[in-house]
Amino acid sequence: MKLVLSGLSLVLLTACASASAAMQSPKFNNPPPGATVQDVVVYLSGEGMSSQWHVVSSRVAVGKQNGTQAAYQWYVSIYAPVGNGWNLKYRSPGGGTTLLSKVTKARGAQLYFPMQSVKIVGGAELEQAAVQDAVVQIHESAADCGSSTVAIIGLTKNFQPTIRTTVENGCDLQASIVKYGQMQAVQLIGPYYGPKAAMCCPTKNKATAKLTYSGQIRGWNVTPNYFKLK
Repeated sequence: MKLVLSGLSLVLLTACASASAAMQSPKFNNPPPGATVQDVVVYLSGEGMSSQWHVVSSRVAVGKQNGTQAAYQWYVSIYAPVGNGWNLKYRSPGGGTTLLSKVTKARGAQLYFPMQSVKIVGGAELEQAAVQDAVVQIHESAADCGSSTVAIIGLTKNFQPTIRTTVENGCDLQASIVKYGQMQAVQLIGPYYGPKAAMCCPTKNKATAKLTYSGQIRGWNVTPNYFKLK
């Protein structure tokens, strides 16, 4: 009898946990494609419950590389709060966006390019206090080690998500959010390639720099200038 009661209690607890998780799941009017990998709340329009935007990464299996390892098309979707749910405001790949490439199958082979990965680093107060930008890290590759991009996404005056700036680097670029005076900055770590360095042989294997914003006049800066600001 004790075992039966314990089993029943476990079933009830699991059911309650599932119901609680379902109630807490955000209501997206246009759900992310495929399986959600990350769902990060970013205060793109300022602090407050009504400013909770969702930045979501998801992926859809498109095939298998040489019939073995799964190949994925990744997506980044951004949702604005409205009423009791969230409306899709941005998706890449999609019309007019360049953040992520469209994965395609190679002609005559079971290969899909580019191979992709996405990491939503989080929200950071980079431009003004109490208003965050989203920091998104992307890697795409084909035959070689590919390239990495760190994108900063904020809002226009019309509350439309837009890419503020991007930093690019060959092979790898890792981002984290750090304190910078009264504000925040993005710390970047990756291989540094000098003007004549080949992709195989970086000038510095592990270089560190900071991406900061210094107002409308000076704009965005990478210091030291190890990585390509666009």
